Amino acid sequence: MRLVGRVAEVVALDRLRASAEQGAGATVLLIGEAGIGKTTVVEEAAARATAAGVTVLAGRADPDEGAPSFWPWTGLLRDAPHGLSPALLTMADAGEPAVAARFRAIQATIAALLEKAEAHPLMLVLEDLHWADDASLALLAALSRRIGHARVLLVGTARPDRIPALDSAEVLTLGPWDQAAVGDYLNAHPSWAPVVHRLGGGSPLYTRELARLLQRDNRLSGPAGAIDLPDGLRRLVARRTAQLTTACRQMLSTAAAYGADIDVTVLARVVPVAALGEAVAAGVLVDDPWAPARVRFGHELVRQALYDGLGRDERIRAHAAIADALAGIGSPAEIARHRVRAAVDDPSRSVAVEACVAAARAAARGLDYAEAVAWLSRALDNAPGDPWLRLERAEAAYRNGQLDLALTDCEAIVDEVGAPAALVIRGLGGPLGPALLRLCERALDQELEAAERAKVLSQYAFLLADDRDPERAERIGREAMTLAEAAQRPDALVAALHARHETIDTLSALDEVDELARRSCELAGPSGRPDAELWGRSWRLDVCLARGDLVEFDAESERLAGLVERLGWPVARWHLLRARAARALLAGRIGDARDLATEARDVAARSQDASAPYLYWAFLGGLSTLTGDYAWAGDLPFDDRAPIAVAQLGQIAMGRGDRETAVASIRRLAPMLPRLPADGRRVFVTMIAGEVAAWTGDLDVVAGCYERMRPHAGLYLNSMSACHGTFARLLGTMATALGRPEAPDLLARAVELEERIGAPAFVCQAQIAYAGSLRTTDPRRSRELGSAALATARRLGLTALAARAAELARDDLTAREREIAALVADGLSNRAVAERLVLSERTVETHVRNILGKLGFANRADLRAASQYRH
Repeated sequence: MRLVGRVAEVVALDRLRASAEQGAGATVLLIGEAGIGKTTVVEEAAARATAAGVTVLAGRADPDEGAPSFWPWTGLLRDAPHGLSPALLTMADAGEPAVAARFRAIQATIAALLEKAEAHPLMLVLEDLHWADDASLALLAALSRRIGHARVLLVGTARPDRIPALDSAEVLTLGPWDQAAVGDYLNAHPSWAPVVHRLGGGSPLYTRELARLLQRDNRLSGPAGAIDLPDGLRRLVARRTAQLTTACRQMLSTAAAYGADIDVTVLARVVPVAALGEAVAAGVLVDDPWAPARVRFGHELVRQALYDGLGRDERIRAHAAIADALAGIGSPAEIARHRVRAAVDDPSRSVAVEACVAAARAAARGLDYAEAVAWLSRALDNAPGDPWLRLERAEAAYRNGQLDLALTDCEAIVDEVGAPAALVIRGLGGPLGPALLRLCERALDQELEAAERAKVLSQYAFLLADDRDPERAERIGREAMTLAEAAQRPDALVAALHARHETIDTLSALDEVDELARRSCELAGPSGRPDAELWGRSWRLDVCLARGDLVEFDAESERLAGLVERLGWPVARWHLLRARAARALLAGRIGDARDLATEARDVAARSQDASAPYLYWAFLGGLSTLTGDYAWAGDLPFDDRAPIAVAQLGQIAMGRGDRETAVASIRRLAPMLPRLPADGRRVFVTMIAGEVAAWTGDLDVVAGCYERMRPHAGLYLNSMSACHGTFARLLGTMATALGRPEAPDLLARAVELEERIGAPAFVCQAQIAYAGSLRTTDPRRSRELGSAALATARRLGLTALAARAAELARDDLTAREREIAALVADGLSNRAVAERLVLSERTVETHVRNILGKLGFANRADLRAASQYRH
């Protein structure tokens, strides 16, 4: 098909290709509906690039399920010059995690392409990206980010409903031809242009097919008349293929059932392929001289029209025969697709179920749980009453973050399969809690062996702790641990350890939590529960933060990152991002901390974890005490019956200066504090309540919180959920409000502890608190601390802290006294100062005496040592 009406697009591609030849690579996407002419524009651009001496490589995505990963790139690299090969995309490597293997393949391919482009410019064409697999799109995005300074033009085509997300790509949208373009293409009697434009809607594909029909009947040279055509392309294709031999039509019908991209050796096992040349000559199939064993349909709509023309029995026989031909050589997904479409009776449905399960398990091994869910759903369509298939789908859905589907499946089968259905969704409560509790209760009503009962009781205890029934949770958790220890089943022990962690005050039992984490990680392998290591690593990270052991925290974060690569679970990535957000905050990288926390929230939201927003707000609550930015804290949907929510609302009110709300929060918290359950929330609630009460002046609440929390003075109120710095600072703030003599020592210790771990934002916060306590007793030291805090706050962009530090750094000197102080600090004598300022020496002496008194300095030497007063 010749180029018509696409001058602007071709000129744009020429411009981008010329820039790429000079080392300014680019990515461009041609977007348009099926049959709009994307391929024609690309072919024109490729021909012009070849004429200019640019190497052009092209590949095409396949619309059918079962296409291997990187399929369009594999086609592109088949014809590549030496040094480039489809072998670059091989992911198989014994023992290597799927995610790591894909990353390695992508990086190797990019490196090879960029190296080749240094010697000779490249134009890479990837067609039909709307059908591309995730791995191909990941390679596309990664290469697109790297070619800004390379001699590479990357061209992709896609339909509007699935445009690849490439931030830097230039997008060229192809619309339908106007009437003039249709007339240009037809080159016929002028009366035909409006008729064909109306019938074809400006679609180049429809225009081409109509033109061929009219040319064959020799009608284009005369005036336009009626076209006796049924609607739709299907009938156009039927007329076009009617001239082919019967053998060719039969071969094409079977090929249409095979798919858009056809392996001729497989097709030959199903139908004679002697007519292949005839189909290629007619333009229905397209071959590639460099890949003679494969052909493809010239257009997907042509294939679909042929497929729709198959009778029901023909279609079923074709799919069954293709599946048989693929046995042993096709991918599990490809075989499953044909088995499902051939499933019409009990034997064929049984075979289809087996094929779907095989495809699902292959997808799960590649960490593609969404694909696993899809194939298991197909299996269930053919075996709707199989509870074990539904359990397997629930597990895949849980790992893919489809919690609603996982829960629905478990509720439907728990009475049949028992404990396994109650244990699919692990480590989550919140809004799901009541439904998960009912699953446990239904499972516990059945006869269970000891180990299975221990696992369900552990899940039950975990959920009760989340449901604010701590006493019952602790009791059931102990029962679960006893049963698990007696059974010596690793999977039961893992569940019991998790329940124990949720039913203790973790900050008051760090050694026990450390031991629980160690055991959970060790049991991950023997129990077959990789989530056991995930929980253990997460607990260990929180222990490191509470102790201020950032060296071990960083090492543990690396171990967690390796686990995330192996698992590929959204929930695992969520925990890793939370850890990185906390570490960025402690390092003073405030913007990075917020971005990582937001990314963590979004990952969790995609996995339907309802706790994600609350943990995100908790993290921002700690961050905002440093920045003063509470724009995120509108009308938060917190449950005011939950002490932790009331404490956080009180802290937000304090940060905003909203005394009325803060007072109301403390009044609501006061009766709750003595009755707080011994869980992981108790210490946080008590410490924040004490801090807010100190601000509002409720000394009774302050005193109670202070006494209960004093044993924690050497720890940090930091976790992956939120960071608030040292206990010593918060206790020092409470002690100051109570007039306790140990207040300065606590605040000095807070500065020392924050400096020890290298947490600049929290050093600044501690310095401000310490400076405030010294303002009347040691104004000189107070100003020094305030000045140091001000410098840090300005450097890190801590707006809230900067304002407070600036106030503490200021002195009470008058303008004249500050002028004289600067001259004395520069080493001038009283006489020299008097001469400089035209004052009497006695007046200067009086001013100097007042300055020393106000600044708390003993003599002029102290003033000369105070650098902030020098000119």
